[in-house]
Amino acid sequence: MPRQYLKGEKIMKVLIKREVEVKKAQIGDQITIQLVEFGEFTATVQKITDRGPLFIFDDYVASRSMNAMPTNEGGFEKSDLNKWMSDVLLPAFPEAMQGKIENLTIPTYGQMFGHDDWYNDVMEPDDDEQLPLMVKWMNRVADFSNNYEWGWLQNATKKNVSAVFFAFVNLNGDAYYSGASNSLGVRPVFLLVD
Repeated sequence: MPRQYLKGEKIMKVLIKREVEVKKAQIGDQITIQLVEFGEFTATVQKITDRGPLFIFDDYVASRSMNAMPTNEGGFEKSDLNKWMSDVLLPAFPEAMQGKIENLTIPTYGQMFGHDDWYNDVMEPDDDEQLPLMVKWMNRVADFSNNYEWGWLQNATKKNVSAVFFAFVNLNGDAYYSGASNSLGVRPVFLLVD
């Protein structure tokens, strides 16, 4: 909650963060999550759905390849990364949260950027609208081990572009694509249901 302080003749505004219990989450609310063997991370509410709030981690939790082999066949759903998230990452969440998490995944191009000509020409489609907080480029940028990094998005490139690439967000908050066997940041997205 912003407060105003007098400093000489000028007023200075200060944002004070405090931990409070809420019954209903709002866009911009932040939680802290301890992931076993990964560390402590924050995640921010990006959207309120009829099932519950949609969270995106504020930073990457790991650096992984999308697939061991350089292919985007089967898209994100059939990827090694998706399997790793289900088999390794989900069990790392606090036990009390695990049963309330639905759709543990990574962001789509649409969630980060909306849909534009480049997306239409190059990427396999998704049905997602740009999330309100992702309009600002700085919210699309994330960090891994105190360095800004590139991070995966779910969208594979169209076959006429390449059968090897998936979309990613670069360290400037822009989109491009990279080979599936490269290691990039993993920024989890999940729905927290009641």
